[in-house]
Amino acid sequence: MIFKIAFKNIWRNKLRSWTVIIAIALGIFGGLAVISTATGLSDMRQRNAIKTYVSHVQIHDSNYLKYSGLKDLIASEEKVMSYIQESDQVEGVSARLRIESFIQSAGGTSGVVLNGIDPEAEKQVTNIAEMLQEGNYLADFKRKPPILISKKLSTKLNAKIKTTIQCSFTDINGQPATGVFKVVDIFTTSNSMYDEMNAFVRLEDLQSISRLYGSHEIALTLKDEELVEQYREELMAKFPGLHIASWRGIAPGLGYADKMMDLVMTIFLVIIMLALAFGIVNTMLMAVLERKKELGMLISVGMNKRKVFWMIVWESIFLALIAGPLGIVTSYLAIQFFGKYGIDLSFAAAGLRSVGLESIIYPTIDSYYYIVISVLVIITAILSCIYPALKALKLNPSETLRTA
Repeated sequence: MIFKIAFKNIWRNKLRSWTVIIAIALGIFGGLAVISTATGLSDMRQRNAIKTYVSHVQIHDSNYLKYSGLKDLIASEEKVMSYIQESDQVEGVSARLRIESFIQSAGGTSGVVLNGIDPEAEKQVTNIAEMLQEGNYLADFKRKPPILISKKLSTKLNAKIKTTIQCSFTDINGQPATGVFKVVDIFTTSNSMYDEMNAFVRLEDLQSISRLYGSHEIALTLKDEELVEQYREELMAKFPGLHIASWRGIAPGLGYADKMMDLVMTIFLVIIMLALAFGIVNTMLMAVLERKKELGMLISVGMNKRKVFWMIVWESIFLALIAGPLGIVTSYLAIQFFGKYGIDLSFAAAGLRSVGLESIIYPTIDSYYYIVISVLVIITAILSCIYPALKALKLNPSETLRTA
């Protein structure tokens, strides 16, 4: 009986009820849209960083990260590489020789880190090979060794493909060393700061010029990202003399952003629920004040106050039960659509690339949030109607019946 009366009551003023329902649904839609977009941005930034320059795990000599010395090569590199390559968990592994260099062309100069890599091994770890203009991935170019530079660096140096550039640095004996390279291709990643500071050459070419035979860094990616910390601990136990770090330790900002995302999502959920609560309180309070005479009549003919209280509670619950699924379903459809086709932010591409993001964002959200929103909508509806319901219980039947 109470359910039937409560459901009919919310449709006595259809305009007001639909206004509240649509407002609650839009609030849920907006909140989930913001959460999914923020999650998509965070996942994109993390994914791009791992595939471009961080990788899942990096191995260095214990002194390299402190001093970045040329002589701080990885000890027993062949043993380490052999162990990693035999692991079923590893997707790709690449050894790199990294040397800080002064790069110059006829059009400009800049500081850069020369990365000596094995092109085929690097393909399994990073996506640099997929971001080239013409696809010449460190192939031979006449008599000069090839080099890959970024679009941003090429603009700074005024260098194009087939331009000859010179890299100067200090060799292992402290003597000046110079390498002359030919630009064979230009790449562009999602991180413009990384692009400006890095160039790629073949490992054997850089070893020949620098007379350094070894690697400063071994980067690897795993087939299952969930096993990163476990595999890192396995490597640390096997090679205790080396510095072995996961992507969270290499790029603390990414790990911190990952942890902060839960807090940000909680704040947005609180904002959604507060807006929903104010809407329900306002609607139910108006409904109670407009129906003072009716409520007084019900009390005077024998309906006890407990039933009046639950009648008002169920009215707000019915509003939430209609608005909640409406907001969640529309949010789900929108997130699925834009998650597939993306949100194009090309007008802000330069700014996004400066923080490691692409211009097309793909919203995504954990299904856990749909369940949380559904539960919170019901809880908020119940809590929000308590004040209007208590207000109705304080009505004096004799006074309300005399009201015009």
